[in-house]
Amino acid sequence: MIVGENIYLRPMEMGDVQNKVNWINDPNVSDSGFLDYPVSVLSTENWLKKASMDSTRKDFIICFKSNDNPIGYAGLKNIDFRNSKAESYLGIGAKEYWGKGIGYDVKKALLLYSFNHLMLNKVYSYHLADNLPMIKINVKLGGKQDGLLRDEVIINGTLKDMVLISVLKNDLTISNQNNLYLSAKLPEYETH
Repeated sequence: MIVGENIYLRPMEMGDVQNKVNWINDPNVSDSGFLDYPVSVLSTENWLKKASMDSTRKDFIICFKSNDNPIGYAGLKNIDFRNSKAESYLGIGAKEYWGKGIGYDVKKALLLYSFNHLMLNKVYSYHLADNLPMIKINVKLGGKQDGLLRDEVIINGTLKDMVLISVLKNDLTISNQNNLYLSAKLPEYETH
């Protein structure tokens, strides 16, 4: 398990599929992402079975610490140990948690896990160029824009630019980097 200040990330299980389907099928949630929707429970179960066997992925459910409610999903994909990098993603599906700093908390926890446990050097992510909240989160954590992908995706019939942003281990800008990371591998820490 990976713990942030107000959230924790736990491995995604079959019991989480219905929540993920509901979140992805909500156009207000998926409009800011790059997921094809609608998705079915069956296709999401099949995806999770395949993803759970893929050593280049780590897929998590975001839970709010104070009530253990699942509120979104996050993870790493394209984990490349040879080149010491991975792509991160996150989605806050429970809209009542939007604008409360959850995205920052999740991204920070993913970065600490990536750098301190997986021993990666770089975590990158793709964002719509007009998704200023996610861009600000990355910049606040030390991220730098690596590139602009013009007219990269079509969302609701409109071509949109995307940015590629990366955070290097040495660029991470949070204090006391080692204190907020928790792994199930270390039983002396708090678990849920």
